[in-house]
Amino acid sequence: MENLIIKGQITATSNKVNEDYKTDNPTKTVYVTVTDDNIRQAMTNFGLTEYTSQQDDSKFFIIKLPQQLTLVKGNHMRKMSGDVESPNIKTKDDTEFKMNIIKGRNKGNDFFRLQAIEVNEYSDVEQILMENPFGQGYLKSDDPQPADINEDDLPF
Repeated sequence: MENLIIKGQITATSNKVNEDYKTDNPTKTVYVTVTDDNIRQAMTNFGLTEYTSQQDDSKFFIIKLPQQLTLVKGNHMRKMSGDVESPNIKTKDDTEFKMNIIKGRNKGNDFFRLQAIEVNEYSDVEQILMENPFGQGYLKSDDPQPADINEDDLPF
């Protein structure tokens, strides 16, 4: 496996699954933007495809999440589910974070996974909330944020 460290921002996730690469455990797709042209070039050299938004001409990359995304804070870590049933996420607005992307090969096809994100605070990775259709603002979930896990609740 090959490894690439970049600095970027997750602007959105989706549950899109390509039928050509269907798996038993489908995971979310992340949309990553980067501002540094050198990083963008390194990502395309690594094998990732850069896309351009039809809405605003912004550039982005599409990368799959693993079953468990690792958030790294100093020498500590937390895992978040990358499963399609988990909430959609993004990183804090207007801030780029270090991200670890791996490249592997399966059945003759290259695949890419966003394995880890280095964060200042676990809350830097946010759940995307749905707009309230009955009023202003966003709906707030009674469920905890995906990375809002008390260390005392962990089984190890």
